[in-house]
Amino acid sequence: MNVFCIDIGNGTQDILYYNDEKNIENAVKLILPSPTQILGSKISKLKENLRIDGEIMGGGAVSFQILKKIKQGYTVEISERCARTIRDDLDQVRQKGVIIKDNIENPNVILKDLDFSTYKNIFSTLNMDFDPDYVCVACQDHGFVKGQSDRITRFKYFKEKLSETRNPYDFYFENSKTGYFTRFNAILSSLESENENYKGFVMDSKIASVCGIMNYANEQKINEYIGLDIGNGHTLGVSIKNNLIYGLYEHHTRLLTTEKLLDYNEKLKNCTLTTEEIYNDEGHGACSLESLNTNLTKTYIAGPNRRIFKDYGEYAYSGGDVMITGCVGLLDTLNYKLNKKTVY
Repeated sequence: MNVFCIDIGNGTQDILYYNDEKNIENAVKLILPSPTQILGSKISKLKENLRIDGEIMGGGAVSFQILKKIKQGYTVEISERCARTIRDDLDQVRQKGVIIKDNIENPNVILKDLDFSTYKNIFSTLNMDFDPDYVCVACQDHGFVKGQSDRITRFKYFKEKLSETRNPYDFYFENSKTGYFTRFNAILSSLESENENYKGFVMDSKIASVCGIMNYANEQKINEYIGLDIGNGHTLGVSIKNNLIYGLYEHHTRLLTTEKLLDYNEKLKNCTLTTEEIYNDEGHGACSLESLNTNLTKTYIAGPNRRIFKDYGEYAYSGGDVMITGCVGLLDTLNYKLNKKTVY
């Protein structure tokens, strides 16, 4: 069985192409610029009006460069089906000077998170077939409910899901629409398209990282700990015991200090951290379900900004590589879904 795992961030897209007949150390691993960085660079170099089509994708550099073109005096036309890349609220997109159309003729920019033609070309140069049995995708989607803060919308999902299950391997979407997660919907549509038609799923990149951290903790035979994913935009903290979530919070990385982080982690252990405390500090929220051992000292850290708090835990080398934590989490989620063992 071949599995294509891809964790799409703001800076990079981290890829693991795994064959279950080999050790994970022998899998193909690629760390490439993220789709938004690649397309953002392309947009910045165009010296003409923009005609944009495609699918909803992660905004980031793409949104920045599109709005920069407007400031430079260029006209920007975009199809309605991908306009939410800029902002989920299309009224806000129009207010920024973007022209939204039903159809775009002769587009010069095509938006998409998953570029299967590029992946196939890369594997072709390696004299390898790109023929995955499953495609597993991790990315971040705040979700959209008009008139509601995206911080509230995003954390509402975590709360609702934790009321159903505390097993992070259950936090995935497949073969159906996800309600208010527009980017997840676009990815599922890409997997199910007539040209590709891959089996697979999408899940939040933070939860994929949690699953990857769990993989490393299980390898170390540690069953009770704090896991941190220190991202470019968001930091997720989670308390884990016996592979179940006991508590969770999410904040903005730029607003965290060492003192805040350690305080939040301690309150997470003690089951005293509240959504109000995090939200009032401009974060997303918290779910405190059960307390952990108060003498607990083990903390595992992942994410592109893990170095900021490296003195307060240890890195999680999931699959032997800190860069593929999310991909290993995706692979474990698939193995759980297929009732297979999650040890490589």
